[in-house]
Amino acid sequence: MLKELSFLSLTQTAKALTVCMALWWLLPSTKAHAQREPDGEALVLFAYPSLGQEYVNVVFFEEVPYLPLGEILSMMYIHNEKTESGKGLTGFYPTKNDAWRVDPVQGVITMRNNTEVLPADKFYLGEMDLYLHPEYFSRMFGLNFSVNFHSLTLSLKADFPLPIDERQKREALRRKMQQMGAAREQAPAPLMYDRDRKGFAPGMLDYNLSYTQTESNSTFSTLLNAGMELFGGDLQGIYAGNVIDGNLVSRVSGARWRYVFKGGLEPDDNVGITSIAVGQLQTTGMTNSARILGLAVTNNPIIPRMKLDVFVIDGYTEPDSEVELLIGGQLVDFLRADEVGYYRFNAPITFGVVRITTRIYTPQGEVIIQDRQLQIPFTFLPKGFATYNFQAGLPMGDTLNFDQEPIAHLDFAYGLTNALTVRAGVDHGAVFGLNKTYPVYGLSARVFEQYLVNVDVLPDRYYQASGSVFYANNTSINGQFTEFVQGSEFNPMGKLREASLNTFFPFKAFGRFSGFRLTGERQWFDNGFRTNLQSDFNTQIGRVIARFNYRTRINGIEDLGNLPPLPEQSLSMGQATASLTYTLKRTPSVPVFVRGLFLRGQFKYDTYHKQPATVSLMLSQTLFKMGRLTIGYDREIQRQTGLLQIGFLYDFRGIRTSTQFTKNEVGYVAQQAFTGSLGIDPKGFILPDNRDQVTRSGVAVRLFVDANENGKFDANELVIPAKAVRLDRSANMLLGSDGILRITQLQSYWKYIMEVDQHALPNPNLAPKVSRFEFVAEPNRFRTIDIPLYQTGLIEGVVTIEQYGRVEGLGGLRLVVERLDYSGEELQIVRTFSDGGFYLFGLMPGKYRAFVDPKQLEFMNVKSEPGELEFEIRALAEGDYLEGLNFKLKPKE
Repeated sequence: MLKELSFLSLTQTAKALTVCMALWWLLPSTKAHAQREPDGEALVLFAYPSLGQEYVNVVFFEEVPYLPLGEILSMMYIHNEKTESGKGLTGFYPTKNDAWRVDPVQGVITMRNNTEVLPADKFYLGEMDLYLHPEYFSRMFGLNFSVNFHSLTLSLKADFPLPIDERQKREALRRKMQQMGAAREQAPAPLMYDRDRKGFAPGMLDYNLSYTQTESNSTFSTLLNAGMELFGGDLQGIYAGNVIDGNLVSRVSGARWRYVFKGGLEPDDNVGITSIAVGQLQTTGMTNSARILGLAVTNNPIIPRMKLDVFVIDGYTEPDSEVELLIGGQLVDFLRADEVGYYRFNAPITFGVVRITTRIYTPQGEVIIQDRQLQIPFTFLPKGFATYNFQAGLPMGDTLNFDQEPIAHLDFAYGLTNALTVRAGVDHGAVFGLNKTYPVYGLSARVFEQYLVNVDVLPDRYYQASGSVFYANNTSINGQFTEFVQGSEFNPMGKLREASLNTFFPFKAFGRFSGFRLTGERQWFDNGFRTNLQSDFNTQIGRVIARFNYRTRINGIEDLGNLPPLPEQSLSMGQATASLTYTLKRTPSVPVFVRGLFLRGQFKYDTYHKQPATVSLMLSQTLFKMGRLTIGYDREIQRQTGLLQIGFLYDFRGIRTSTQFTKNEVGYVAQQAFTGSLGIDPKGFILPDNRDQVTRSGVAVRLFVDANENGKFDANELVIPAKAVRLDRSANMLLGSDGILRITQLQSYWKYIMEVDQHALPNPNLAPKVSRFEFVAEPNRFRTIDIPLYQTGLIEGVVTIEQYGRVEGLGGLRLVVERLDYSGEELQIVRTFSDGGFYLFGLMPGKYRAFVDPKQLEFMNVKSEPGELEFEIRALAEGDYLEGLNFKLKPKE
């Protein structure tokens, strides 16, 4: 009986111990009460260049700051995972081979793969994070923290490169890429200003006025190029006038009116018609173009197609490597290789020469760079796209003859695949040849992605094939072969065939990039041949750029027969040219009047006659910041003649002036020219510019405080003068005295994305309702863009926690505020005060959501009610104010 009682007693005791241990594990607060409590707690301001300024909750034991491990690692983007107990953290840093682990439950710590005991007085297990003695941050991660107790600030010195620094560099590249309109995807901007057709809108006038004086006569020349919008289309034309000895000679050219349909602004769509034009036009033949007075219709987009295909770039590398994709040297995507090291990108292939680079950062710190280069001419069409061009009218020479027979041109192109485009067309008219009607056929193909092949078949004229390739190291090879048809009007020299080869090989010399180019051309005739050879070499030695050129012509034609006499330079010849260029540094050690001075010397030697040909010297120097003086002298050694040239160019803001003087043994030529452009905006403001504006567009941006909240500018509302907008493409900006920002050099009909830079506004509390939008640049004229501004909003609320049977405010918690209607805007983090209250000001009008940091909720083992709050900041002149944004935290069931 005693044994049974004793056994029951032992069993009950074991059960009681088991229950106590279970309660100890299930109730972490019991352990928290068992550990020593901190002497104090405070929010300190942590400043780090790649992070900015953030508040960190720190606990103190005898004036020693214990730092939150999870929060610090998250800020520095050091990867970490929770341990099995859920209270510790583990990971790898600074390299993949350096394992670390902090386990407060087991009381152990691992640093650089070495495990030791974690003393109880070196950590504190708080409700929201695990706090560590700063010496372990230094020993484990090389993070040396120091706290200023007077200003309550936290500073850091790192022994190793931090992930946040690398991330900051990548983010800077991505932001720059987005501003330049690169291909990184982002939230679509709403089209706020679509095409606004006008019956009549004066626009732009480019001009060039020049006066030329020689010993015998003088000449005054005028060139005017005007553009405007008329009947919803763009109208433009060029007038040229010359006054010689009191006689005026005038000519009008390029006068045409064009109407662009909506489909012409959508380059990614294949529509039936994009534009129609009437006036003085050029045909679009592949062989030659004719000037006509007539009509043109096409379905080619006005905005060039930028994207042809999606190219898959994939491969294998070290697992967990960071892989960057660069197109044209710009970062367009970034990912991490999976557990087997596989990565895959879907890159848009654009027209032109496309350089694709993958840059791989392995966990061991190795950098692997892989390059490839593609060449996509604009002759290619996307698969299934069909385009056409049609022109018809009367041929135009120096004069227009209405008795001439009309001519016409028609061509088609079709994309069989993204790598194969076929073409066909027809020319009809006496100007094209004796047969009047000539068919045209052709194709463009991309073989093995980077090799280009082009074939043109022109019956009764010629047959031509060409190929080219551009390699990633910039080596290029271009070849072309042409078989001519005898008697064709496109073969006046009577050639049988022609072949050419052009190659370029880059390399390094003296540690600098250099290049060698070799070009060869061969022409066959009935009575012989002609061969042209040319080689170029360029390199840089210090600040001296050296170029060497040799060209020769081998004339194998003995009897010209009935061929027209050839010019002198077509006979056998040879010439070697050497030039040296030197630019002085722009440093304080160099006298200011010669800083940046450009010097070039050139010598030509006639290898055919074995004698020197010419020697020339030139210097060029910037004067008065916007001016440039150029002086040159050429000497022909055999003829013993010289030529002196002096020129001065100065760019004023609204006009460019050019002065040129040339003197030789025969006489002199003095010329003065003025070049510029005038544009008129919708308010009647005349905007002078030193660059051409016809065929371009401009906008007048007016930022104003919308006092009556009607979204429109009223006469009594305040205009905010500021350069506070950004475009996704380059342009010129000028802030006028009337507070309006005028932007020039935009491409007509193109769509631009405009973004308001709130930081550039003189009042930081002002913000637009829509900060990022799209507009269409009108042709040959300015348009007005009004951006209403409002006071930013303010939100206020409180976070409480339910524990130990009571509800109280929770301080030091992180709340995330995210913009819903603009995914490109960064998250904002707000901290709760000691009573659980929080507020956030400076919110732009729009829709938002707020929620508690999920990592803190997970660590505290609580849930938030509600999980998130959605709210809207209204666009009000006095600003919007929202209160009552409250969260309640409860333990998870």
